[in-house]
Amino acid sequence: MTEEFFPPRRKSLIFNSLMASVLVLLILALLIAGSMTQQNNLAILLLTAGILLLVPLVVVVYRIFVIVSTVYSLSRDALEIGWGLRRELLPIRQIDWVHPVTDFETPLPLGFAPLKSAYFGEKAVKGLGRPLFVATTPEEMVLIKQGDQYLIISPENAQEFSQRFDQLTQMGSLTQVEAESENLKMLWQRIWADPWSRFLLAASMVSLLLLFVTALTISLVREQIVWVSMELVPASRALLLAVIGSFFSLINAIVGIVLFLQDRVGANIRILIWSWTVGVNLILTLALIIMAI
Repeated sequence: MTEEFFPPRRKSLIFNSLMASVLVLLILALLIAGSMTQQNNLAILLLTAGILLLVPLVVVVYRIFVIVSTVYSLSRDALEIGWGLRRELLPIRQIDWVHPVTDFETPLPLGFAPLKSAYFGEKAVKGLGRPLFVATTPEEMVLIKQGDQYLIISPENAQEFSQRFDQLTQMGSLTQVEAESENLKMLWQRIWADPWSRFLLAASMVSLLLLFVTALTISLVREQIVWVSMELVPASRALLLAVIGSFFSLINAIVGIVLFLQDRVGANIRILIWSWTVGVNLILTLALIIMAI
């Protein structure tokens, strides 16, 4: 029987949701200001800034996904830790010990904790090397030793988790489990090894680049274009279609990758999702060319 433990999420989700909201408002403000101004150069600058802010927004949204998906699954055979698109499987027999960090006299050096809402990834810690953090709350952190490696998690009740681990260890394993590790690099290699996935993702990136180049060229060489409402508007509005293409490409790429990794649907549906990205970007590119004629 597997028991699931979850990290405290409230503070982390509030902090990252506020960051995402601020970024969304900034992006919308820049896009609206850029589409309303009559000065073409200023419009291009504002719209480009709005597009660039999509990068930190994607990072924050993924961080929210990581926090929500973090789970520590404990059984007599193994401790499985999943977060985002990553996964670690530790056989119980290979774990030396598990202790809440409050059992130690020296606190972990975590930096400026008040502004830190989550701890994910490897971090150099004196005396521990580079332990892997999969945690949200310093007060509930648990230190796990496996050979010469360390892992730090933060179940909601660190003491209860530690006691439950000791109980399961005394009961002994039922089956022999081998250690497994999945990271983003390994997962990306799996996707890229599939011929259709590689072709369609590459085609999506090329079509999106073509859309951006077309939008930027039209914005620079033309003063006005015919908009979808059949009225003349500043040529800088062409970049709005590039923004739409970026959102659509990003959503489809993420959905396709998640479905690929979790094997929830067949290959034909994944191919269809990624094919839509290529088709939509090409249609938007053609629409921009028609508007500029």
